[in-house]
Amino acid sequence: MRHATLKPLLTALLAACCAAAAQAAPEMIVLASATYDSGALSDVATALTVDAAGNIFVTGNSGNDFLSVKYSKTLALTVGAASLYANGGSGNIPGGIAVDGLGNIVVAGSENSAANYVTLKYSANFGALLSSAAYSGGVEDKANAVITDDQNNIYVTGYSNNGTDDFYTIKYSPALNQVSSAAYDSGDLDQANALTFNGDYLIVAGLTKTDGGTNDNVRLVRYDKNLNYLPPAVSFDSGGGDVAYGVASDAQGNIIVAARRVGATPDFLTLKYDSTLTTLISSAVYDSGGVDWPKGVAVDSSGNIIVTGHTNFPAAGNFLTIKYDSSLNVLSTAAYDGGQADISNAVIVDAEDNVIVAGQSYTATDNYFVVKYNASPKLTAVDELYIGETSNVNIIGRGLLPDTAVSFSDTLISTGAASYNSGQITLQVAPAPSVILGFTTITVTNSNGEYYTSASLARTRLRQSIPAAQAATISAMMKLGQVTVSVPANSFALQETITLSPETAAAGDIQQAGEGLFIAGNPSTTSLQNLTVTLRYSVADLGDYPEAALSLGYYDTASGWVALPSTVNTAAKTVTAPAKAANNKYAVIKAVSSGGGGGIGGPGGGSGIPAKVYPNPYRPGSGGNFDDSTLGAGIVFAGLGAGGSFNLTIVDLAGQLIHQKSGTADSEGRYLWDTKSDSGAETATGVYIYFVKGGSGEPRKGKFSIIR
Repeated sequence: MRHATLKPLLTALLAACCAAAAQAAPEMIVLASATYDSGALSDVATALTVDAAGNIFVTGNSGNDFLSVKYSKTLALTVGAASLYANGGSGNIPGGIAVDGLGNIVVAGSENSAANYVTLKYSANFGALLSSAAYSGGVEDKANAVITDDQNNIYVTGYSNNGTDDFYTIKYSPALNQVSSAAYDSGDLDQANALTFNGDYLIVAGLTKTDGGTNDNVRLVRYDKNLNYLPPAVSFDSGGGDVAYGVASDAQGNIIVAARRVGATPDFLTLKYDSTLTTLISSAVYDSGGVDWPKGVAVDSSGNIIVTGHTNFPAAGNFLTIKYDSSLNVLSTAAYDGGQADISNAVIVDAEDNVIVAGQSYTATDNYFVVKYNASPKLTAVDELYIGETSNVNIIGRGLLPDTAVSFSDTLISTGAASYNSGQITLQVAPAPSVILGFTTITVTNSNGEYYTSASLARTRLRQSIPAAQAATISAMMKLGQVTVSVPANSFALQETITLSPETAAAGDIQQAGEGLFIAGNPSTTSLQNLTVTLRYSVADLGDYPEAALSLGYYDTASGWVALPSTVNTAAKTVTAPAKAANNKYAVIKAVSSGGGGGIGGPGGGSGIPAKVYPNPYRPGSGGNFDDSTLGAGIVFAGLGAGGSFNLTIVDLAGQLIHQKSGTADSEGRYLWDTKSDSGAETATGVYIYFVKGGSGEPRKGKFSIIR
């Protein structure tokens, strides 16, 4: 089918042609390059691949023969690792190369001027030809691409003539026995040029000639792994000659196509579809003003899209490689001009996101030319930064080089000497004592101007060594101000190191109010004396929750937040509590699901703490023990002390305030709540949490339920 509705969309996109952006973009950094010249013959590299170790395999034709070679990851030619396939005929052209999960090498192409497909399987390093397979439909059969799956099955695609050319895809077993095949015939001429996997689906890309053979359209066909056709087949028509030469998929399963379109001259056309090929997500055109001919596409681990081909602008025959981000904005470009005709035919990305391009470069004859470009910088890990200390920090990622610059957004973090080893930078870092605990933004910038910024990898901590049996006060700055951990004498029998780290609230945690603090002890994990922890809170984090009902708590992996007997200073916006466990996350928390010595709803110690909340559950109208008490309709809070004053706060599980009361208990130390919210509405069925403090006694938390 033809997507006629895409023409206006593409016209609009072409108005924002990316040629100017590409010219202004950083130039990719060359890591290595290699030329292969077999001698007097013309050598044209048509395809390449990489293995898990980063070795590079290139295939093409030398004269009339298949020539495949292996390079190391530094593009050093592997001596003895090459294969020449000659059948005595002419017009033998390999279309693709792949490496299976066992390290075997598969080369596919056509022989005898497209008389038939031929597929060759070699052991590692081209040590032996393990098996081969040929396919002939009887007229013209040209294999243009090959790929292997996770079971080491082999898929070859191209086109076969059955009156007109049709897509023709074959699945072979690892031993090159044919398992299945599929032909796609639109009714017009169809030629497949590339294929890729999208999860368990195989995407084949090429062209369909329409309008009586006068117009080329991009054609995409989808199969399952058994080569059962999965409609729809997608056609893209810009109004010019559109041919897909490369196809790849990203981690989300989106399909990216490198195609040629013809306006006044041929241009790069890049299309990005969703995983089902039903939606065109975005597209980009590169038009230098001359002839621009794309030949391949690859996607790196960040979803960046790399398209390669050749251009005759500003001079005839140059490699041209463009790297886009996932939205098809230009990130960087690369050009190679050997002085004469240079044509890029294939691109691939290795496990480190380096970009490898292969094609031909002309001197006296055509020669293989392979160039490897550095990955765009990306960070994956940064060692902790310790406030007030100078230490060596390891910065790990991809695309890092010896001259990569490192900077922090916090100007109080100074840097010193740096060293580089295998993609890792070790940098001397010294955060000043006034640096705030938490994450700081780190930026790495390569010499070409490419950079990467992260706000979630570089984290500052504070650590302090405490001599055995001595007292200490550890103070650190957090976003809301100073926090402290006071260590009384005789807390630790041995020298102890206390480390403070910031802790954000976990996803879905409605109890933590603001930033938490992880307190780690080494070698001891529990102090002999109570430490005193003081943290800060912000009213902005509380919503309608009352400040007086806040507590300091620690997080228990089995039971969640556990409240500690706390003192709230509403003027200073601090909460203070004693704590013994040194390896725990502490935070200012709202109502919690456990606390005190007796757990929720159970007995607790201390004067002024209720011994009973009843009926629980409260089932009004049930007529039993859980209906209204003799005191009246509602829930009774008992044990408040005869005629004693109390403060009561009730919230729901989402932390929303239901009822707040400051009052005096009756002569038997009781208070009856009518189960209405402060707005006068009847409280719904659910579980509720209370916080009550009677007289000068310790605060108490618990829960009850209402069933209506």
